[in-house]
Amino acid sequence: MDRFARRQTDNSIRLNGTEAHTRRRFQKMKETRAGAEKLLALHEAERQRSAEEYERRRDLYQQGLIARKDVLDAEQVLADAMSRVEEDQRWLAETDAAMTEATMRDELLRLPGLALGGYSETSALVRFNGGALWSLAGAAKIEQYFARAFGHALPISALGQTATHDRLHLDHHDAMDVALQPDSTEGQALLNYLRQAGIPFIAFRSAVPGAATGAHIHIGKPSPRK
Repeated sequence: MDRFARRQTDNSIRLNGTEAHTRRRFQKMKETRAGAEKLLALHEAERQRSAEEYERRRDLYQQGLIARKDVLDAEQVLADAMSRVEEDQRWLAETDAAMTEATMRDELLRLPGLALGGYSETSALVRFNGGALWSLAGAAKIEQYFARAFGHALPISALGQTATHDRLHLDHHDAMDVALQPDSTEGQALLNYLRQAGIPFIAFRSAVPGAATGAHIHIGKPSPRK
């Protein structure tokens, strides 16, 4: 075997090894996600019980049967339960978005590159190669627009690099993910705002197997492999 052929073989072995390692990590993340979904169900049941107990104590307090501190204690327990549910939901949304990006990376690479200002749609993806100088410092302006338009916070699932992106070897340090279905009313409004502002994005229209809510809007340039 000559030197060039040997180098090609070595590169192929390394590539196959990396791909196999990534597949194993991906499968492990699916299993972890399934466990997190069960934990979320438990925390949601706990939140419901805490809400009922808070209402019960508030009624008793209004009847003069218990002290105000008993109500405040129940209120704190409810707040903690709500925080656990919100944390679970954020983790699941972040994981689903990262898994979707990792899975659809090959499809992205097969698509023709976009010229500056170029726009493209497929059944799975919407892409815009905006020319604005984007960085995470611009996230606040997008959040402000969304809050004014819809009266609630922008549902950010990942802001910059996360542990999930590290595990999938994706460079997400200068990108943000928004947990919105691109074809929803809010999703369409956000995409229109980003295009008008010249901010690049990739909108993923559907989830991948193992992810319940992988549809999201990735703001920033595509996340390359690390």
